[in-house]
Amino acid sequence: MPSALPSVDLSPFATGADHGSTAAMEQAAIIDETCRELGFLLAVGHGIGESTKQALLDAMQGFFALPAEEKESISIAGSTCHRGYVGFGAEALEGALAGSDDLSQPRAGDLKETIDSGVEHGPDHPEVLAGTPLHGPNRLPDLPGFREAWQAYFDEATEASLRAHRGLAVALGLPSTWFEDLGFGFMYHLRMLHYPATSRVTPAPGQPGCGTHTDYGSVTVLTDDGIGGLQVRTRDGDWLDVVVPDGCAVVNLGDLMAIWTNDRYVSNPHRVVNPPETDRYSIPFFVEPGFHTRIECLPTCRGEDGSAKHEPMVTGEYLLGRFDGTHAYRNELLN
Repeated sequence: MPSALPSVDLSPFATGADHGSTAAMEQAAIIDETCRELGFLLAVGHGIGESTKQALLDAMQGFFALPAEEKESISIAGSTCHRGYVGFGAEALEGALAGSDDLSQPRAGDLKETIDSGVEHGPDHPEVLAGTPLHGPNRLPDLPGFREAWQAYFDEATEASLRAHRGLAVALGLPSTWFEDLGFGFMYHLRMLHYPATSRVTPAPGQPGCGTHTDYGSVTVLTDDGIGGLQVRTRDGDWLDVVVPDGCAVVNLGDLMAIWTNDRYVSNPHRVVNPPETDRYSIPFFVEPGFHTRIECLPTCRGEDGSAKHEPMVTGEYLLGRFDGTHAYRNELLN
């Protein structure tokens, strides 16, 4: 049976709202309590419209129904900045867990396909000119209305992620805009995912839909088609089935937020089980601190003796290391 995640209203953290209001403080308390144990929340008031979501889901379904050779024409392997189509089995997330990911071991590829995208960087963007990884142009499908549906969703998901970060900041005793005021901004990575029904595509032995993993960045905002399949592992080792009702989004934490908070907040392992009789589509929006951001323990999260559990690190180096371990075009052990 589906297990309900704790629910939070992010509307008090909207752009222009009073982030010090009574409502904001009440929601921040829910965020703090939940993120200490589970790191997953069911959010309302996130700012992503149902019509915006449905328009992108429809566009995704149109693309994923195309022949494989057409989809491969925008393969991520042809991108200079980790953007484009990732085919079935080309990403292996099973065991991609923070602090214990053995990049030298082969893993079964996930039974899913995706389009990876991010902020559109033109050739004159300073980071593109500097050759900074993960910055550059998208490789989106050249289908009528696709880019428009993608852009509308991307814009609303960006606002949703800002609301989530502001709620976290208040929960951590920081100014509400602490994360967005760091100086390097955020990196945004929007993935459009398709999981085929197992009745139509039989998994190989041990092949997951999406293997057990933790997310890499600070916050993930996910919506989907309501089919289910997402499972979250608790600290006790139990698996919770998550269904996302209409109007809701799942907000969960990634590894860098756990590091930032000295493990006060948890980046929980999760996975996806492919549905047996119907395809599943989901839209996770991954947010990471800017490529050059130094991640070190927040001042409000140090131990009583001022200690920190993790050595400082830089966002970009961490992300590239995680991508190297999970994508076939970057790791020959996964081919």
